Parts: sequence; C-alpha cells; structure tokens
Amino acid sequence: MAGILLESGMVLVPVACAALYVIVTSNALLTIFLIVAAVTISAGMRLRYHYSSGAQTDLVITHDHPTAQASRQRSTSRSSNEADREEHEFRQTVNDARDHCSNAGNEIVRRSGPLLSEAVTCDSTKYDMELYGSALSYDHRCFYICGQPTWILAADFDYWRIPVAFAESEKMAGISEQAKDAWKRALQQLQSLGFNTVRIRFHWGFHSPSKGQYDFSGGRDVSALLDLCEQLGILVIACIGPFIGDDVQGGGYPFWLIQRDHIRLRHLWRSNVKVWDDQFAAAEAEWYDKISSMLAGHEVVVKNSHGRGCIMAVQLENHLSARNMLGLPLALHDETRLLARMARERVLRVPLVTNNLVWPSSFLSLTTRLWTTIEKKLRAYRLIKEPYHADISGFTIRDIAKDPIDMDSIARVTRGDNSPMLALELHGSHGKDGGSYSDQIETALGQGLSAFSLPSFFKRQCLGNLDSPLRASGADIVNSAVDEDGSLSADSRSSRLVLHAARALESLLAASDPVGSRPWILRARRPAVRGISVNKLSQAAVQVRRQWEYSSTAPSLKKSLYEPEQPVGVDENNQLGIVAFVDGRELPADSERELAFLFSLADAPISRTGSSFALTGTLGPRKRGIFAANLLVAESSALEPLVLAASSKEIYARLSLTQESEAWICAEESVQSGQLFFLGECTVSGHAEVEVVSVEHAKDSKFSFVIPKPGPGVFRVSSNAGVSVTVLLVDQQALDTLVVAYRTYNRITTLSNGSTQTALATAAAWGTDGISISGTNMVDILCPSDKSEIVVVSQQQPQLGSTKLLPNPNSDIHVTADLGQHDILWNYVVHSEQSEAITSVSGFERRTTSWDNLPWKLLPTMADLETMDEINIMSWQRDLGTFAYQAADLGFNASHVLYRCQVRLKPKHVTSRRILLQLNVRHRCTLWVNGTNMSGHQTFHVQHSRPGTVSSLVESMRNPGASAGADRWGGTFTFDVTNAMRLSSAEDEEGALNEVHIVVESFGAGTQANGNNDARTPRGLISAYWHGFNFVGEDHDDSEIHDHEHDKRTDQMRAKWEICGVDVTKMFNPYNSSGFPDETAQAGWTAAVEHPLVLPEWSTRVQLNVDAGVQWLRWQLPATKNDCQPVHLRIRGKAVVYVWVNGILLSKHRPSDSDSLVLLCGGCRGHAGSQDSVKLMMYGWMKDLDTNKNSIPIELSLVSSREGARHSKD
Repeated sequence: MAGILLESGMVLVPVACAALYVIVTSNALLTIFLIVAAVTISAGMRLRYHYSSGAQTDLVITHDHPTAQASRQRSTSRSSNEADREEHEFRQTVNDARDHCSNAGNEIVRRSGPLLSEAVTCDSTKYDMELYGSALSYDHRCFYICGQPTWILAADFDYWRIPVAFAESEKMAGISEQAKDAWKRALQQLQSLGFNTVRIRFHWGFHSPSKGQYDFSGGRDVSALLDLCEQLGILVIACIGPFIGDDVQGGGYPFWLIQRDHIRLRHLWRSNVKVWDDQFAAAEAEWYDKISSMLAGHEVVVKNSHGRGCIMAVQLENHLSARNMLGLPLALHDETRLLARMARERVLRVPLVTNNLVWPSSFLSLTTRLWTTIEKKLRAYRLIKEPYHADISGFTIRDIAKDPIDMDSIARVTRGDNSPMLALELHGSHGKDGGSYSDQIETALGQGLSAFSLPSFFKRQCLGNLDSPLRASGADIVNSAVDEDGSLSADSRSSRLVLHAARALESLLAASDPVGSRPWILRARRPAVRGISVNKLSQAAVQVRRQWEYSSTAPSLKKSLYEPEQPVGVDENNQLGIVAFVDGRELPADSERELAFLFSLADAPISRTGSSFALTGTLGPRKRGIFAANLLVAESSALEPLVLAASSKEIYARLSLTQESEAWICAEESVQSGQLFFLGECTVSGHAEVEVVSVEHAKDSKFSFVIPKPGPGVFRVSSNAGVSVTVLLVDQQALDTLVVAYRTYNRITTLSNGSTQTALATAAAWGTDGISISGTNMVDILCPSDKSEIVVVSQQQPQLGSTKLLPNPNSDIHVTADLGQHDILWNYVVHSEQSEAITSVSGFERRTTSWDNLPWKLLPTMADLETMDEINIMSWQRDLGTFAYQAADLGFNASHVLYRCQVRLKPKHVTSRRILLQLNVRHRCTLWVNGTNMSGHQTFHVQHSRPGTVSSLVESMRNPGASAGADRWGGTFTFDVTNAMRLSSAEDEEGALNEVHIVVESFGAGTQANGNNDARTPRGLISAYWHGFNFVGEDHDDSEIHDHEHDKRTDQMRAKWEICGVDVTKMFNPYNSSGFPDETAQAGWTAAVEHPLVLPEWSTRVQLNVDAGVQWLRWQLPATKNDCQPVHLRIRGKAVVYVWVNGILLSKHRPSDSDSLVLLCGGCRGHAGSQDSVKLMMYGWMKDLDTNKNSIPIELSLVSSREGARHSKD
C-alpha cells in the first residue's frame, strides 16, 4: 500500500499544486515553487523506492481454507435446481472466469526475514573467481576458458521454435529422438557458420501450461539439449527469464499467470509504474526452482562425462532497467537482487549477467545523464541505497554498423568490477533495406566487442501462437541471414568468412586493446610492426588492435580498469600481435581497387608518410578485411617460430597440422589480392606460382616478400629452423562453402611446457552447403541437396560420419581439380538423392465448420451481471454494452475466439430504416449475419515512436489497437446489416430468428516490455451494440430499467451473446491451437475436387465460398527419397489461411497481394516424416471476392527444391 501511495503521489501532488495555482492566482511565483518542490520530492521518493522497495528475503506461501470456494460451488448447485437454465449458464461462465482470474488455491504470500536491499549485496552474489577461475575467468577485455582468451560469438537458439520439439510429445512416438536430431542439425549448422556459443532462452510458458504443471520431457527436455551442446563443444548463455523478450507474446510468461489479474506481472502496477508484488515474486521462485534443477551440473566450471559443462553465464531477466517517460529508473533493484539470490541459492555457480541497457538511448540521452548525476549526489548524502548490479552488465545494440558505439561511454557503465563488455543482443537494422550481418559482426569485433549474441541471425519461425502481436501481424520485418529450412543467403556466407577470419586470429584479438588507448613501448629482439594505416582511407576506417600480453596459466584479473597502467613492453622471447580492421566502403565505386597498406616498424627508420614499408592488396567482394601483423606460426613449438611480420592477404582459417607446422586458407588473387611479409630468410615450395623477394631492413634483419600470382594453388613457406606454413589459395566458390573445425572449449589440452594449446582449428572443408566437421575430424553432410565434390584439409585422414560421403572414384584421394596433389588434401564425393518434384497428393478432402455443433456458452454483459446482482471485478469498463469478461478471462488465449448472437425480431421492434451492429474488437473480426458474409474490420496499430517516451504514449492513445503499450478504449466499427436481417410476419408471436457469428482473430497478448503493462490488454470482442430496434415493454419488467430513455441496455438484455474457444490452460501445448474447438475433428470430411494449375509440381486452385463460413482442407504428402529435401507450400490469395503439418500449427497466411511460403518438411532445420499430413483452415471477407464470382480464389502449390523456394521468395 505504501508503494501505491508513493506512485499515486507522483501524480496527485503536482495536480493538487496546479489546482492551488488556479485558486491562488495572486501569488504565481509561490505556486510555481510549490509545484517544482512537489515534483522534486515525488521524484526523490521514487528513487528511494527504486533502490529499496521494502521487499524481504523470505516469501512464505500458505493456502487459505477453501470454505468460500465450496460455498460458491454449493450456491451454484442450488441455482441450477432453483433457477432457469439461462441463469445457470450465466453463473457457469462467471465461475469459469473466477477460476482463471482469481487467486488459485487461495494462496497467501507473507514476507519475512531481513530486507533484500540489506541482505543481498553485490559481494554476496558475486562469481567466485578464486574458486572457479581456472575454468572460467574474465577481465575487461574478454573471457578466459581454461586460461585461454576466448571469443564469445553467439547466436540465439530457440529450441521451442523447432517444429518437432513443438509437437505434443504425449501423442507422438519417438518425439524425444526426433527433437534431439532436429536440435543437433540446427546446432551443427550454427557451429559450421563459425559460432562457438548459443544463447538459449528458456520459455516459462512453453514448459508450464497450467498452474503447478511443468514438463521437461521429449521436445522440452532441456537437460538433453545441454548434453548435446556439451557433446558438440558449444558454449551456452542460459537466459532463464522469466521475461525473455518482446518477440514472444506475454514476454514468455505462462498464460495461467497472465490470466490472474491480481498479480502484477514484472511488478507493474500501471504502465511505467512499478510496485513490489510478493505473489509475482513467489511465482518467479517456482519457475527458478524448476529450471535451475535442469541447469545444475551443466556449468562450464563443473567437470562431467563430456569434459566440462557448457553454460558459461546465466542471464537474469531481459531489458529490466528500462526508464519511464521522464527518464526516471523504472526497474526496482530488488527485482535483480531477488533473482540473483534465487540463482545462487539454487547452486548456479557461473557469472550472472543482465541485459539492461540499450545503445545509444541508455548511455547518451539527456534524461539518463541528468538522473544519473542526481542519483550520485543522493548516494553521496546517503539518501538512497547503493545500487545493485550482477557480475556483468550486458547491453543491447541496434545496427552498430550504422551507429558505431562509443566504447568509453559504455565502459563507464557496463564494465563495473573489471568485467568484459557483453552485447547480449546485437541487432541488425530492421526493414527491407537493413544492413548486412557481416557488417554488424566486423564492426563489433573491430571496436573491441569480444562477446555478443545475434538474436535474429537464424530466422525465427513463426510457429503456432508464440509470437508477439507485432510479429504475428506480419508488420515486423526482421532480416535474417539463414532461412528456416537452413538455406544460406549471401549475407550468411559473408558473415561466416568474417567469423572464420576473426577466429583464425583469436589468440591475438580476443584479449586486445586499441592502439593508442594507453602508453606502449615496444622493445623486442625481433623487429615488430607497431602501426598500420591504409592510403585513401581515413583513420576511422582502419581500426587497429594490439594483443594484450597475458599468461595462459594465470591471467591478470585483479587489475582495475581505472587504475593507471604502466607502459607495456615485450621481452626478448615474446611478440605482440597487431590486427587491423579495414573498412573500404567509403571509397568511391570508380576508385582503383588496389590499396597500399603502410606498416611502421619499432626502432626502424620511417618515411615521410610515417611508415617503414608498404604492401599492396585489395579488400575483396565485401570491401572490408581483417589483416594481421607480428603473427607467430606454430608458437607452441620449441623451435624458433616463423614470424609473419605483416600481411595484406586475409587469412580465413589457421589449421594446426603438427607442432611445427600450420596451414592457412586464403583467397586466390582474383578474389582478394595481397602479399605476405615474413621475418627472416624463407624457402617457398609448391605448385602455385609465387614470387619471393628477400630484403634487409631494420637492425640488419632480413625479410622475405611472398607475392602470389593469380590462380588457385598450394605453396609452403619454411624457415631455416624447420617451422613451416602451408598456404592454400582457393576460389570464391570454396570460400562460400568453407567450414572449419575448431578445437572446442572442453578439448583444450596442456602442453609439456605447462601452457595451454592455442585455439587453432584442426581441419577445414569446402565444396557444398551442409558440411559439418567436428574437432575430432568427423566429416558429415547435414543436408545434401546434390551430388558434389568436397575437399577436406587435415593432417590425418578424416572420419566419415555419413554413408553419403565416399572417396572420389575418379581420382586419387589426395588429388583435387584446382589445388593438385597434396598429402593434407582429401577428396570426397557426396552421393545424394536428387530432389524430386511432387506431382500428386493423396486424400484431398474438405469440410466446413458447423456453427451449431460448437460448444457455445453464454457470455454476460455488464447489464446481465447487474440483473444477476453480480459485481464484475474483471473489467474496469462500466458501460452496460461492454462484455463482462474478456476472452482471456475464460482461458481463450489462442488465435481465435468465436461469438454468436441470436435475436428474434418482429416488425414492431424496428425503430429505424437501418439496423446497425457496432463492434469493438482486437484485432481482426469477420462477420456473418444469417449466413451472409459482411466482411470485417481490423483494429491494429503499429507503434512507430520509441518505446517508453511521451510520444509513444500519445501515439497509442490516438490510435486504438496499439501493438504495444496502452490501448485506447476505442476502435468501434459499425456494420450495416439491414439487408441481411430477417423480420417475422405481424402474426408470428416469437419473431424471426437472426443469427450473427463473429470470428475474432487476436494477434496475441502484449509482451509486458519497455515498462508497458499490456499483457492483459483486452483481446477478442470487447463490446457490441445493436441500433435500429427496441424491445421496451416486451417480456420484462420496466422497473428493472434504470434509464428509460436509453435503450442500449434493454437491447443488450434481449440480444443474448455466446462465446466459444479453446481453453489453452487445459492443453499440453498452449501455443498450438487456432482457437477453433473443432480443429481436431475427424468427422464431416468429404472428398474434394482438385483444380490443377499449369505448374511442374502439384498445385490446385481452391474457390473459397465466404458465405459458407470457415472451411478446412487436408491431404497427405508422399514420402520423398531424400529426407532432407525441403518441401514448401506456396499460398496466394486474399484470405486467412492457417497451416498444420502432423498436428503442428506451422504458419499463418494473411490476406495480401504477396505470396506466403511455408516450410512443410525437410531442410537442415525442418522436420520430416514418412508421410506428412497437411491441414489448412481458410476464411475470407466479402470485399475480397473475385470479380463476378461469390468466392475468393486461393492458389496452393508445392515447391520441392531450394532453388524454386528461393525464386518464390524473391
């Protein structure tokens, strides 16, 4: 109550002061002073509440005696015996709403123990680096796994969006193995693209369909998923929520929790106002109990049968520290305190991270800076508590390539206790003209971001009803690099090359500083490069980073970021690597491609340009490049290492062949030209054409220029000490399919000298898409689409993980067409069944939804409840025409809710020439009156203003049906139904029966993101009014009518409304329903006639009779010889079409002029069955009818090749 009064005071006090100003106009200055003082005091009270809400550490849950519930059940029983059937049905609806919305089990949560703000501190939940630092440690530069500096290159992996995992395991045999196989294919593809980490968001609602019920079996077995990550050597950032993001409806909260309106989700009392809620905290504790038991034992600090666990960090909540419209902090520090305490109590030992801040709004906005300054002053005077933060404060970046980040600004906020900068969400730009992911990745790495995750790199399949309203409506255009069937785009191939190039230099780059960030004196026995520049390019276009000198056995972790550092040097045996990120996109299109790379040597003469020597080269197709200097070849060898002093040639992969030799994969000259500059005299051998020039330079040292000639080939560079590197020059086709097998985190070995083995790759392969190669040299084909040749680079003969791979029978196994013969090359052929066209389907059937056979229940209005002497506590609308309960109050959270109204009319009832029906729906309705389709209306508005601002609030209030935030209580639409209504004859005593059916499609519950309290925003049919007839004086007592001049209440009492839908809390998977109760019906199907189109594969044109209502189609897909062959369904037509395969709601087609392409089965990330069953649901609007016809044409066709699907999308 104190919190509520506090929040109310922030509004009421300034309003009262404003009223005082109106009264006391004679003293304006005094009034203004009072207003400013009131606002200041309210803000100060809010800040105190922000830092300490008064929450206590222990929550005790008890259950009240269920006498009230039993009494209610007994009264209902008496009502059914004593009252008429209609009142009994009304009361059943009221009781159902109470069961869904009220306090289940009469839970009472009481506080006890000390205050959270006093008991939980940063130190009490801090990661114990002294105990676990040998396995996982970090500083402000990067993470260290077993002492080795490691990139955290992650992409989001939503296991609950994989169709097989989404299926109902209780009805499908073998679902667990199918889910694991689908997960494995998806993770292997992610790994083959260069990622070493996944961020897994654990979806509370997916695991908990109803209160107290949790399922972690089959496709929900997260422990099996983590086992799989450990087998593959993939690190995991575990996002355990409970809020996981604004791309899923309800933010990931279960429907049973959203329906209980006495609980404040995310502690939101109103939008942008938070008040602590013990019952919500108790619900969070219940979820943490369940999910933590699945994660325990899988942390990277724990050794297990796979070597080590995979979880390297646990993310608490998501986007928690949002700010309200005035810039005041919105989140409560006690929220993070409680979640961190619960995680530590449940033995989660890895670092705890948060994703609180958004670049640039959370760092550079004026209000943020203002309140940050005020908070510091208040803390200095001890007016507010100390802030709480997790081990690592992560942040979100949107389009870093377009809006580069200010690393110093971020470091002041996020690094905290010497922690690395972690971008848990690195978004690309939205829209059709969005930038490429390769640019996002390369810019992030160039600016020193050593840990990040790409949320939308893999397309998030719009599966079932998982998506937020914005995504479900199709208005949110998100660019993805990899499609849902696993097919790669040009952007994904370019991104893979960037990741490979970065990981090839991981030992230099992962722990690095920007050149010029601190004093640096380079003193070494060998000449070394200390600076790089490029002619024609500005200084901002060349980001140069310098390797940090660290000890692999004991990295220096105690030094604070802000402690003054001494100038750093290198002893005689070590050398600091230099890496330059070059961005040539600023060059004019007609400029010369060749650039001059200028290098300056330490303790060496320099020219007037400031360089010691220059190399020439180009940037390749992406107009960017990553170039290395001072690179030691086989640095773990006991021999004198071979040093690459400088290079204008990009290295896309570094393979460790032996302890004294490596192999590098580079582009041939026509793709990316460049030169290699080695320290010392070197010998070059091989069949590639290479020019070698020896020169002398600083300190009487000798250098060797290695200048490749155009064309593919292989050459070896050897030093006099016996250390060598084999360079493979490959063409663009090989680079587009290049896959590298990296040594995984749980297979790092210790050498005889006590240091850990460098994280070089062990093998590489190219030739076709779908190659998977592991650190143990196991080569497999994930999804072969054709017969092709692949080349594997490995010191040892690779193991074949698939029967589809065979040695090339046309040549020696070490002979390749482009690179000739070499003992590290292995030539194989992929044998795959060719894609076959599907020319026919079986069991093509059709049926229509029967309105009369649906399970209707009476839906009371406010007028009905007053008649029943019931007080409606579910709705804040007191308008008598408004329905007393929304769809969610009855558990109807699926896509559709159905309504029916029956009205008997006589001529004497009609009071106007037109009969109108006024509806207010969310979001899209379709109306039938007496079997005639009257089209429909959509009330949905896409928010364009930035969330959490005043403009966003104004926009939502002006436009009903807001996609996020407050929803204006408007948006009514009036239908003229005069011509469709029936009137009885004057002699007919009962009147003519009129039936109205309304199908309302909801785009989903709000996400509760950005401070918006919108998860319970009404959905379905909110209100309905009849105009044009009057029942006054007909069959009821006029004394009950409070307002005799207003007939809406009377009309509403006589026009009884009914509702039906699917209660998702009673489903095994609450996200797998269209909302039609008959969606699983097996009766009523009849054979349908196909109308083929002129296409090479199966196709048909369906004529959708809109007056017939909702119609269904189904057929069986024939089994294909190639189980990886993707089969898409292309849908064209202005109708709503839902698509199921094997009972899984896959996709939704919206009425538009563009086609929809739905992956039915196959593909690297799809699913396959022996014979897949396809089902469609369809309905449309009268206004979309074909010319001169009473139907809408819908064209359906199958596309069973990647090329055809790609052409269809374009």
